[in-house]
Amino acid sequence: MSDTRRVRSDPKQGVSVMSSATVEAFEYLNAGTKLHYRGCGDTPTAARARAARDAGITPAQAERLWKRWRQMASVDGDVYRALRNRYETICHQIETKADGYEAERRSLQDRRNADLQRPVPSGAGMASAQD
Repeated sequence: MSDTRRVRSDPKQGVSVMSSATVEAFEYLNAGTKLHYRGCGDTPTAARARAARDAGITPAQAERLWKRWRQMASVDGDVYRALRNRYETICHQIETKADGYEAERRSLQDRRNADLQRPVPSGAGMASAQD
């Protein structure tokens, strides 16, 4: 029996023992990378390094996760926790901003409705008799 038959996570066999925490950590890192991407002239590597520092992990840990997430059996708990916490903070900030926009939209709509409900002064919109 060859060694590759006994190894559960041999990439040549097409079998991987990737955990869901590893996939989640990669998605959290990917979301942070998208947030820190500065557009034309920036590189994904630099954005990933900024996202890693923002989350409180080293760029080397982020690079390892980025490049090997499909082969990793698990991710370090501290890395996962830091990425998850930063992702939750980002989501909270987005939701807070969206709630603010929604409140502003409702305020503008209420003001518009109040203007529409106001009585129209007599003679408004009618051509004057002298024209």
